[in-house]
Amino acid sequence: MSIKILLADDEKGLQKVLTIYLQDAGYEVITADDGKKAMLLADTASPDIVLTDIRMPGMDGISLLKHIKEHTPNIEVIMITGHGDYKLAIESLKLDAVDFIPKPIDNDILDIALKRACDRIENKKRIQSYTLDLEALVLEKTRKLTESEKRYVRLFNEAPCYITVQDRNLNIVETNRIFREHFNLEDKMTCYKVYKDRNEPCTDCPVLETLKDGKSHTAEFEVILKNGRRRDIYVQTSAITDDSGNIIHVMEMSTDVTLIRELQDHLAALGLHIGAVSHGLKQVLTGLDGGSYFIDSGIDKGDAELIKEGWSIVKEKMSKTRQMVLDILYHTKKREPDRSTVLLNDLIKETVSIIKPKADKEKIRLEIDCPQNAIALHIDKTAVFSAFMSILENAVEACGSREKQGVIRFSIQITPDHIIFSIKDNGKGIDESKKGKLFDLFYSDKGNKGTGLGLFIASRSIKQNGGTIIVNSKVNQYTEFRITLPRV
Repeated sequence: MSIKILLADDEKGLQKVLTIYLQDAGYEVITADDGKKAMLLADTASPDIVLTDIRMPGMDGISLLKHIKEHTPNIEVIMITGHGDYKLAIESLKLDAVDFIPKPIDNDILDIALKRACDRIENKKRIQSYTLDLEALVLEKTRKLTESEKRYVRLFNEAPCYITVQDRNLNIVETNRIFREHFNLEDKMTCYKVYKDRNEPCTDCPVLETLKDGKSHTAEFEVILKNGRRRDIYVQTSAITDDSGNIIHVMEMSTDVTLIRELQDHLAALGLHIGAVSHGLKQVLTGLDGGSYFIDSGIDKGDAELIKEGWSIVKEKMSKTRQMVLDILYHTKKREPDRSTVLLNDLIKETVSIIKPKADKEKIRLEIDCPQNAIALHIDKTAVFSAFMSILENAVEACGSREKQGVIRFSIQITPDHIIFSIKDNGKGIDESKKGKLFDLFYSDKGNKGTGLGLFIASRSIKQNGGTIIVNSKVNQYTEFRITLPRV
């Protein structure tokens, strides 16, 4: 089946180029050069995907997105954003846009966004097909209840989704086993009381719609289980009639789609942070260009200082690239620790040799307190080294933004069973409200300068090596990371 795309953009040149590219890729394409025309086509032409610019005359992309999700929510929308539209892009994701792509449009990024939209369409079709098949099966068994009651009860109870039968007052008169296990249900309770502890029906109740017209209706709700957990369910209804065709009950079948929604949210967040990683790599490449220019100039002029300065820049950018690649690999690949015997002094010397030039450049005093006796660790050296570097680089940045003399103290405490590493700086500190998020995936308070991977991977690396990591901090005073690793 061909996928139909509605392309809405007021830039004729871009519209023409994208149309040719999309048609060559096998998509059916219709176009609109403003938001109002796009809205009419979305209502009448039944596109599968809408690819729209955020800023257009007449009706902007956000308004178009709202209209589509209100009237034809099955259409997937991808936003085209310009420079400075970051906040609007975030708002579009909250309004259920599947993704956004920046201008100028990169074909690879466009292909990824389109694949994500197609996958989302396919998932919806699978859920609907599954639910329809289940509905047909349950209805068939219901009609045969008088001749095969035992078979009906078994099917009803063993169905893998939540099933209820409700009367015209929305009282639940019958449920299957999994529903009774997951929800607090008492006699003569309404669905809205059980699902959401409400005292009145939901405004978009599909059961009420089925009672009105006898047709099947769908909806998606957040419900509360008896254990207090909140889940997203996809609901589909079906009328149950008597011999005269009068509706006497409505059957409601609900599928838990929480995992799908969480995956969609994760993919949306991943799309945003891929942009952040790309920004970081762009800065690295710019720095490498500058460093190589200094080296070339120094060679041409026979200026050793110029060569030294250029090589210093190149080494710094190489180190940053290495750290970024390690961060991405540790996040995307499930990895077992590659343990080996490592001398504590060697690990500390290597770490200090990398971080000291950065500290010296920012005029930060680096204090090292490490025992001189030979102590061995059985660890994944690369993982632990990467964790130390992430924390130390954060400490350098925290101290470098302060007017007072920056100090970073790296100390080690030895116990019979553990080695405790303390990395403490006198930088800007961390607000109490942010401490709980420091080790979350993609969390960063550095804006476009941070990928949100460093501390997440540092925490995971330490845990994989059998250790723990905690943080203590006071705003404008200090931040201390304490890492505990087993000696054996």
